[in-house]
Amino acid sequence: MFTPKNDTPPPRTIGLLTDFGLADPYVGQMKAVLAKKTPHCPVVDISHGVTPYNVAQAAFFLAASHTHFAKDAIIVAVVDPGVGTKRKIVALQVDDQILIAPDNGLLSLVNNPDHAIRAFDLSAAMTGPKNISPTFHGRDVFAPLGAWFAMGGQPSELGEEISPEDLITLPWSQPDIQPGHATAHVLHIDRFGNCVVNLLPGSLGETPSVRLPSLSSDHLACVVTYGELCTGEAGLLDGSQGFMEIAVNQHSAADKFGLALGDQIELNWEA
Repeated sequence: MFTPKNDTPPPRTIGLLTDFGLADPYVGQMKAVLAKKTPHCPVVDISHGVTPYNVAQAAFFLAASHTHFAKDAIIVAVVDPGVGTKRKIVALQVDDQILIAPDNGLLSLVNNPDHAIRAFDLSAAMTGPKNISPTFHGRDVFAPLGAWFAMGGQPSELGEEISPEDLITLPWSQPDIQPGHATAHVLHIDRFGNCVVNLLPGSLGETPSVRLPSLSSDHLACVVTYGELCTGEAGLLDGSQGFMEIAVNQHSAADKFGLALGDQIELNWEA
């Protein structure tokens, strides 16, 4: 099942997303497998700096990045605290892209009706390679899968199609939005201290400001760009990564409000 097709297909870009970091040889070994099996396919590193085991942050990186890849790209996402257990290995076919990940919630933010979605259980891939480390499926299972798809393989040839609704979703994936109130989660804090939350642009309607009642009595101005805020002023805006973010101009919003990855926040506004 991992044998390349006889005719070499046009090169497909392969994206990599992991929490492996760069201090260890893990990313290099995955890329070596890809280079050996698909030397003609470019490999793009989305990030290997996902906070270890943080599936929500990885889900955000994936949702924010996959639309910038070619329409037929293969993306291998490995943030896999359950490696070696009975958790599924799945592929999400998003339009013409193939996203490969463990079924642990990592696909939650791209599994939405805005795309033509099909899902496949690829757990049968565990029977393909001769030598599989139970602690490193990224190298021994996910990378060969990515290469096989890049060489023309199709999910339907390898696994049973399943309902996308059957994939694991976790509480942080969907906000609770009511008139004048929303409950959301912090998906990511970037190096500037901006706090990306699981709110889509426009999801709060038109409001000039919001409040974080449990964190501050201050109002956050709803702005278009950071420069509309005075230095040190906090605001809420549609970020460049497809989600809303809490920001403080030239300061860290995470420090100002004491926010960390995964935190739940409440927002109030005049409905």
